[in-house]
Amino acid sequence: MDDRWLYLRGGEVSLLIDAHPEDGTLPRVLHFGADLGAAPDFDAIAALKPTIVWGARMDIPRPPCVIPGAEAGYFGTPAIVPSHAARWTLDRVEAVAEGFDLFFDVATGEPRNAFVRLEYRLSPHGVLASRACVYPSPDGFPDGLNWLAALALPLPATAHEVLSFGGDWAREFATQRQTLATGALVFESRRGRPGHDRFPGLFVGAPGFDEDRGDVYAFSLAWSGSHRLAVERLREGEIVVQAGELHLDADRTPDRYESPWCYATFSPRGLNGAMQALHAFVRERIVPRTVAAKPRPVHYNTWEAVYFKHDVATLKDLATRAAAVGAERFVLDDGWFKGRDDDRAALGDWIVDTRKYPDGLKPLIDHVRGLGLEFGLWVEPEMVNPDSDLARAHSDWLRRETGGPPLLQRHQAILDIARADVSAYLFDALNALLTAHPISYLKWDMNRDVTGAAHGAYVRALYALIDRLRTAHPAVEIETCASGGGRCDYGMLARTERVWVSDSNDALDRFEIQRNANLFLPPEIAGVHVGPAACHITGRRLSLDLRAHVALFGHMGLELDLRELNEADGKRLRQHVANHKRFRKLLHAGRYWRISFDDPDHAGICVSSDAEALVLIVRTGSAALGRGAVLRVPGLNDERAYRALAVAPVAASVAHGLSATLAKGGAALSGRVLAARGLELFLPRPETSLLLHFGAA
Repeated sequence: MDDRWLYLRGGEVSLLIDAHPEDGTLPRVLHFGADLGAAPDFDAIAALKPTIVWGARMDIPRPPCVIPGAEAGYFGTPAIVPSHAARWTLDRVEAVAEGFDLFFDVATGEPRNAFVRLEYRLSPHGVLASRACVYPSPDGFPDGLNWLAALALPLPATAHEVLSFGGDWAREFATQRQTLATGALVFESRRGRPGHDRFPGLFVGAPGFDEDRGDVYAFSLAWSGSHRLAVERLREGEIVVQAGELHLDADRTPDRYESPWCYATFSPRGLNGAMQALHAFVRERIVPRTVAAKPRPVHYNTWEAVYFKHDVATLKDLATRAAAVGAERFVLDDGWFKGRDDDRAALGDWIVDTRKYPDGLKPLIDHVRGLGLEFGLWVEPEMVNPDSDLARAHSDWLRRETGGPPLLQRHQAILDIARADVSAYLFDALNALLTAHPISYLKWDMNRDVTGAAHGAYVRALYALIDRLRTAHPAVEIETCASGGGRCDYGMLARTERVWVSDSNDALDRFEIQRNANLFLPPEIAGVHVGPAACHITGRRLSLDLRAHVALFGHMGLELDLRELNEADGKRLRQHVANHKRFRKLLHAGRYWRISFDDPDHAGICVSSDAEALVLIVRTGSAALGRGAVLRVPGLNDERAYRALAVAPVAASVAHGLSATLAKGGAALSGRVLAARGLELFLPRPETSLLLHFGAA
């Protein structure tokens, strides 16, 4: 490795750091973005950068170093607080697999151990992983750090727009696009989890970037607690993105601290390019290997069918019906444990309710497994109802404000899992359940925000608890749920096989939620269910076809009372589940695309490989009723021929608008024609959908 130039390449991306700038300042990122090739002239790149001398500026400019604010003359938000400005020196650089580490000292003229380490890794997928670590030293931070960014990355001046993700419960991943002016856009969660309103990821790009056009930078912080992401433009012109764990009040870093990893990538091909790089990386480097080890089983979840009214005969009947329509896993949701008749009591008492299950869970589990289904169970280990045996026996285990009572949310208090005795209790309770029963899957819920101090300690204790449980039961899969998508970051993804993206099963809302969530989450880990005809949250009635089509493009599940289906709907649902299984390998391993149309009524998604593509078009509105849309199919081989076919079942109104050729799978077109000219389609009614398959001719 060159003493001065640190250069990494992967995918469409390269990173160049000047470790020893000629002006004697700290190392700085000279380039992160498009691949510059195998052997660019680093000296020429550095020499071509102009020195701007203008008005009230430093005589010698101080562009951001790899730890912005660690040297005097930088006036943006510092990446480390306190910074000990102008006292830092680079100690050494060490090469590692796929990257390098930079070690820094506080300069006092005395030899000492390196005290801050910055780690950079660039994967073959073109995803940069970065984190910062602090170690004890004689002149360290005796009270810890208030802020240390996992990543602080300068972007080119062309990065004018920021796409971030907010929303609410049942409305996760709502997007907002803002133009970056002088100043900072700061996105913080202080909830002890990312929350429904602050997913820890964003995109920054050229003006007007969209699905397929424009330079786009993507960022995602792998942390399940309070956090900060910021994009700042200084008046001197520099743009810097920072991301890291947010330390609240007394919740400062310990003497030895490793920040969460932050991941970043770049694509000149818009959102789709950046998304596909993240998907490839997450599949190979983040989620457990169990995800790719077998097909993702179709779920049946009991929640919206029975809620807390558990009855063994009813549940056995639902399991039988679920198996008949093609489900492969039966998940018993909330309401199975002692005294749990509503959400106000019993949380924390993880003992089977003998009133509802006089012979325990075994008869139900035996019935479920006898049908060929796996058995899964809902738990919410981190929370407790004050009206519970656990809370009455161990009131000191509940997190509370200093000198005050526990703060309740959804009738729940929080267990202080950072305490060793609390964590041990939870492990023992869950271990006992998993040891006593053939449970293959846990739905791990978390239905409130975290209050009280030491958010970071809480999250690290949570990680340790899940890691310990997975070690004890490596075959058990876990879903991360936080009243929907309140905690679906890459930190939890490293420990779970599935994300429950939203509590809303409204197919129209869920289509947009899933479409945006998939910018970060591959479809196979994003759980999405066929809900009741009338959504229990919005009250909107939607067709079975639309509900099933949306669920098909994820980790498919069913969450409706199957006893309410007539024979025709039962048969239709079986067809949709069979379609998911038919295309599951493509859906869960192919390239995912967001499809944009030139009118506000249509939206689409596509998963493709070189051999085939599956496309879902949804007509969401009626602003241009009476007009069709042009579908351009991405990701196929330009030179190969593909036959397009509408996948049955097709709604009657949609079928009336299809050409005879499309309905019967007639003419074949090349991948080039499908991408360039596309197909003209007409869905005459809003809230309808069409599933198309493009297979080799």
